Amino acid sequence: MLSTIILRSSALARHQNAPLLRERELYLRHLNNLGRNRHKQRDASTYLIRLVQRLKLTRMRKIRLEELRVAADLWRRRSGQSIAGGERGGANFLRYAKGWLKFHDKLIEPNRWNMPSDRRVKRYKLYLQSELNFAPRTIDNRVWGLNRFLSWLASKDIQLKRVSIVHIEQYFDYLAAVQHWKSTTIAATAQNLKVFFRYAERQRWTRKGVSGGIFGPRTSNTSAKMKGPTWQDVCRLIESARGTTPDDYRARAILLLLSVYALRTSEISNLNLSDIKFTDNILTIRRSKNRLVQRLPLESNVRIALQEYIQKARPISESARVFLTLRRPHGPIFQASLYNITETRMRRLNIKSANKGPHSLRHACANHLLAIGTPVAKVASLLGHRSSRYIGSYIQHGVPELRSVAKFSLRGLLGLK
Repeated sequence: MLSTIILRSSALARHQNAPLLRERELYLRHLNNLGRNRHKQRDASTYLIRLVQRLKLTRMRKIRLEELRVAADLWRRRSGQSIAGGERGGANFLRYAKGWLKFHDKLIEPNRWNMPSDRRVKRYKLYLQSELNFAPRTIDNRVWGLNRFLSWLASKDIQLKRVSIVHIEQYFDYLAAVQHWKSTTIAATAQNLKVFFRYAERQRWTRKGVSGGIFGPRTSNTSAKMKGPTWQDVCRLIESARGTTPDDYRARAILLLLSVYALRTSEISNLNLSDIKFTDNILTIRRSKNRLVQRLPLESNVRIALQEYIQKARPISESARVFLTLRRPHGPIFQASLYNITETRMRRLNIKSANKGPHSLRHACANHLLAIGTPVAKVASLLGHRSSRYIGSYIQHGVPELRSVAKFSLRGLLGLK
């Protein structure tokens, strides 16, 4: 494997004589199967040699992420490197090291950011699940925000039962002045804390009346900024994934599902193989927010993209999920990875959009349907809303007045006749 990517005999000998040759070559073959070019494979091989040398590895062992970061920092600050080159080299060192160790299941990562930090957070998470029936992604975000707030309280030696409105306002000031959060983000944080303190007051964890005094910064509701790209840019984005690498096959199927069916990231990541009936041309969608189950016609372009991904790019796995990680161990794709797929490709194409994540394609789908005259009720149905009153957030300034149409067709989304 090394002889195909390293041409100089002296360099090849150095790579072949370094420790853990078999483990390094297995990872290089994996990169080759993912469609990485020879230069990327050579870079990976070089950084892996530096890794085994710095950590003095003679056999594979479990390594914590903190140990990798220290090694990457030492690599970044090595002598004779420019500031820019050192920063870039440190990031590449860490990226390839993490990828290699994950491939061999030897990376020990810290607890996920959305794990409850104490019993109160655990009970609050259960409340969000069982009583408020929030979507998993929403619960993750609420738990993350609450963990951050409780951590700030602990750093100030403030007990939850002693928290007052003054403390909460100090926390908002900290988010604005130190963390440089936008007012819209702080306003959303305030609303989330208000819900938590209502629950905490009922549990007698905190003083009564705190929730009623939580108000975040005022934000404007009159912004005319488009939340999603234009439909022409959506078509460009989909066409950009016409390659033949596993990345392209997976990206094209995901982008079409996001654009044609206006799916949320959780609905993509939770999609099962059994939800796709190619013989009957039926796609089953389980909406994450209201648990609504929809059976929709499988649009031809989506069907082809899904078939190509499953037959040519989907890793062999016992998992029931459609979309899997391309790196070992192959498991269900994370929602953050879906964001990276859309954000990276939209930036590469210089697509203008206030939000470059998957949700921007949901907005683009809704706006396109409204612009071509699809009745609001039908748009609401496609988006998985039980009521058309939720469609207001998708209607943008400049959308023509709705025109009555006799029949809604998914084919119109892609400009097909």
